[in-house]
Amino acid sequence: MEADVEKSEIHATVEEPMGLVRDHPTATGNFRLASGEIDGDTENPIATAHVKLVIDATTFDSGNNHRDRAVIHSALETAKYQTIIFESKSFEDADVEVPGVSGSATVVGNLTLHGQTHLIKVPNVRISMSTDGEFSAGGEFTLKYTDYGIAPPKLLVLPVSSEASLAFRIVAERPGSPAEQQMSKAKPAKPSNAQMQVARR
Repeated sequence: MEADVEKSEIHATVEEPMGLVRDHPTATGNFRLASGEIDGDTENPIATAHVKLVIDATTFDSGNNHRDRAVIHSALETAKYQTIIFESKSFEDADVEVPGVSGSATVVGNLTLHGQTHLIKVPNVRISMSTDGEFSAGGEFTLKYTDYGIAPPKLLVLPVSSEASLAFRIVAERPGSPAEQQMSKAKPAKPSNAQMQVARR
């Protein structure tokens, strides 16, 4: 199954240095999913799924241009590391509520961030398959980003947390399903070679 990058959501919340003296101690930004593949038995997604997600690190958007530039250029150093990649290795503690329809599991996999790869566990990921063939997986977890060589923000000598809370909802469509057909229709048509040649002139 191919992930629907328009419907999928990835949010990161971090403690903001200036938040210590403001009413909003945290800041939340969104990342855009560049691509995603979910493989396995669609009738038993929890036990058989393999997931690979590629996130565009340059798309961080918190609604504050100054903060976004600091995250994109200074913290994530996207000039060198443009993508964040997660690839699952196994699913643990699976709890199937309705076979082939819904359940939860701990997802174990490798996260590559800022040029470093570490094994992580994402607990209690909610997984479901709708009657029209839409697959979704959602959850949240806390990540210590200093483990990936990312320096925490500073505010004079005040300590700032080195953790980020990530929340996500990944949506994909089962091949041949009504949901997948709608997603295919919504995709913009790729320009032909002739159109590309004209555009270059």
